[in-house]
Amino acid sequence: MKANLVMTKNLVVCHPDQPVAEVMNILSDRSFRVLPVVDEERRILGAINMLDMLSRLVPEYIINGDLKSVSYAPDIGVLRRHYGEILDQKIGDVMDRNPTIVHENDSLLSVTAALITYDRFEYAFVADRNNVIQGIIVASDILSCLGKSDPEILFDA
Repeated sequence: MKANLVMTKNLVVCHPDQPVAEVMNILSDRSFRVLPVVDEERRILGAINMLDMLSRLVPEYIINGDLKSVSYAPDIGVLRRHYGEILDQKIGDVMDRNPTIVHENDSLLSVTAALITYDRFEYAFVADRNNVIQGIIVASDILSCLGKSDPEILFDA
């Protein structure tokens, strides 16, 4: 089975010049975890996801493990201050510039291997040969497909 048969095709996308606050509202309102960042021709430039945004709220010295414990830190104040700082930034300044990208004719085995090997966010964007976004595949899409598909179709890849 090929990626183009499993992917979600109707996507909401964002652009690098959009404010973080606007895109965070889209993610939150629609309960999305990730949005592709594309240019005017819908070529993939990057991704913005909730975990990436959350990681920007935590001070670097904590992420790097410089402190053994942060239980004494005034957490909500730090998080809120950093949150306010990123809201006015542009998506292009905070996006992940190396999202996992697979191609329309890649097999499910290939897509699954890419997710496991490269992607900590459980998704891959599906692109054509010009890097124009065609869809998205998340881990649950693959598992669902395997559970529902006719075994004859699965061996067609």
